[in-house]
Amino acid sequence: MPDAENKESFKNIAVVVAGGKGLRMQSTVKKQFIDLEGVPLIVHTLGAFDTHCRVDEIILVVPEPDLDFTRNDLMHRFSFSTPVHIIKGGVTRQDSVGNGLDKALEICAQPETTFVLIHDGVRPFVDEKLVDRCLDGALKNGACIPVLGIFDTVKRGDKNGKIICTLDRDGLFRAQTPQVFRLDLIVKAVSHARNTGFWGTDEASVCEHAKLQVDMVDGGPFNIKLTSPQDLIFAGLIIRAKKEAALTGQSSSFFS
Repeated sequence: MPDAENKESFKNIAVVVAGGKGLRMQSTVKKQFIDLEGVPLIVHTLGAFDTHCRVDEIILVVPEPDLDFTRNDLMHRFSFSTPVHIIKGGVTRQDSVGNGLDKALEICAQPETTFVLIHDGVRPFVDEKLVDRCLDGALKNGACIPVLGIFDTVKRGDKNGKIICTLDRDGLFRAQTPQVFRLDLIVKAVSHARNTGFWGTDEASVCEHAKLQVDMVDGGPFNIKLTSPQDLIFAGLIIRAKKEAALTGQSSSFFS
């Protein structure tokens, strides 16, 4: 294993999973392809990794019916300097991530010196500093995710809308992506999950099931997952605010 301090000795591959159907978005267009200030949402997300100097390649996982559109239309209208591999997803998110990991194994020389950044395709505002925090965290123990603390009071309720109890929010966090793992470790964890019939809600939970330690770093308040029409309104405000900051020469660190 190379020295963790020598970041150049590692290969970093972003695995962007864009398999959503957009039911909560109330749109006939799948949410990853919805127009966001003149650009498809997924293009915003890919752009965040395309411009990052530590990301070597990108794997984009889309539903099989969208392969032709993504390859023949989207990739022709928008160009990226980082190599983008487009592959089909699976029935579930876990299946889609598994397909992405298989592709990562195919394009990397050594899984032990390769990190994958598994990211939701509908989180377009992941910023450079957040990606750096996750990569640096994963270099230490092989697995790291970004999280945000919970500051609201948290209630547990029943199916009838009645409060059961108030939860202690101390030690509770909201998980975000990109979730970064050494490739050989996450491949083993996903294989273990498959063999034991476990289905996790994110890749960190799959690692937890395999008894692998996952570290946490600070997430980003603007690193939101767009799932509803209201989220699109907020996303538009963020994009316009970023453009205004760039035009006026203001620092973009506010969005980090």
